Amino acid sequence: MSVLVTLFGIYVVIMGLMYLFQDKLLFMPFSEMVQTPESVGMDAEDFWVETNDGVRIHGWYFPNEQSEYVIVLSHGNAGNISYRLEIARTLLRSGAAVLMYDYRGYGKSEGNPTEKGLYSDICAIIDGLQDQKNYKANQMVMYGRSLGGAVAARAAAEYKLGGLVLDSAFKNLRAMVRDVYPFVPSKLAKYDFPTERFIRVDRNYPVMVMHSPEDEIVRFHHGEHLYELLDEPKRFVELRGGHNDNFMLSKDLIEKNWKWYLNEISNGGED
Repeated sequence: MSVLVTLFGIYVVIMGLMYLFQDKLLFMPFSEMVQTPESVGMDAEDFWVETNDGVRIHGWYFPNEQSEYVIVLSHGNAGNISYRLEIARTLLRSGAAVLMYDYRGYGKSEGNPTEKGLYSDICAIIDGLQDQKNYKANQMVMYGRSLGGAVAARAAAEYKLGGLVLDSAFKNLRAMVRDVYPFVPSKLAKYDFPTERFIRVDRNYPVMVMHSPEDEIVRFHHGEHLYELLDEPKRFVELRGGHNDNFMLSKDLIEKNWKWYLNEISNGGED
């Protein structure tokens, strides 16, 4: 009995620590920029906006004069945009301008990340694109990878945008906790990030969902679930590779489907 009591006490302590430090488990921002667009031969402009709570958010804008659309990348929970320049290069080849930005606390952006804060960040980015680059909301395509899927989907629920693409996204954070930490009560998660709720809105464009069956972090059933919830028109793309290398392993496939998607929304769904 004493052993069981001791084990239970240890479990309670571990759960308490996980609750207290869950921000550090979820958000893994890097402030150091490991490379710049200029250092890899890409043309980009620094892009700054201020959120409604006074936080300055930094991004890079990659122009593309051949398209009226801009793809807005909301990235995953770790690193910063300097680790993702190859994504920008691929999206540019797909046929649109690109805006990639760092959430608060990441890269050059100020502040500390929270769920509410990340939603404020994407709203500021959308407003900034309208004010600084003269894009209309329906010329912006949200691209959310992993954690960014919830952020992109939230933006698509709030604004009449031009498109939405979810890549390796999860249905909600509590479902992720059950997958990754099955011994942890999912109710301990103080954030929701409910992608599945945000996608249940009326829209006039297709949603593209991309996911790999080999994803060991955000498991394949998340992508399948999100796709099933969507009304037509929609498209599912099966990627290759694990969670952190599926973009590089599926780059040609991703570029091909992005070209299809941009053509689809440009033609209003007509072949």
